[in-house]
Amino acid sequence: MEIQRYIDALSTVLGQEVRKNEHGLHAFILDNVPVMLHFRPVDSSCLLHMEIGYPTTFGNGILSRLLGANFLLAETHGASISLDERTGLAFLEYVFPVMSLDGPGFVAQVEGFVALADVWTKRLQEWNREIESEVDTQLGTLFLSLEHGDEATDSDQSGPSSNSMLRV
Repeated sequence: MEIQRYIDALSTVLGQEVRKNEHGLHAFILDNVPVMLHFRPVDSSCLLHMEIGYPTTFGNGILSRLLGANFLLAETHGASISLDERTGLAFLEYVFPVMSLDGPGFVAQVEGFVALADVWTKRLQEWNREIESEVDTQLGTLFLSLEHGDEATDSDQSGPSSNSMLRV
């Protein structure tokens, strides 16, 4: 696999050198976001990897949405969304064969991936705002209720729910 011709073509289009990092991955920075390229000679493919942001930590709704988008890779156009559980950062990854590509064909694949990552970055930001707004509304309602001294409803006073846990 002639990796250098792909790196040279990409470096020319970007106007910056695509470098190999300490982990042996090629990388470049685009809008302050690192884009990683991992060439896999075993199957003549390239894995692209780019962060798309931090999902909100309010509830699991956003994680369900991200996982649902991965179903059959339909919403991700063949890419895959992952989550680094250590940092909470979400990533988009895409693997494509490079054996039959020339330099411009390789660059087109990278450009398409970066555009897709941009779509998912914006979508994640939108979902975060939506969920955080819902939480703000619910908290506002709760605080107003407490501020006005609203009494608990009958359902609140009915005793332990079926979901309560016994503490010892």
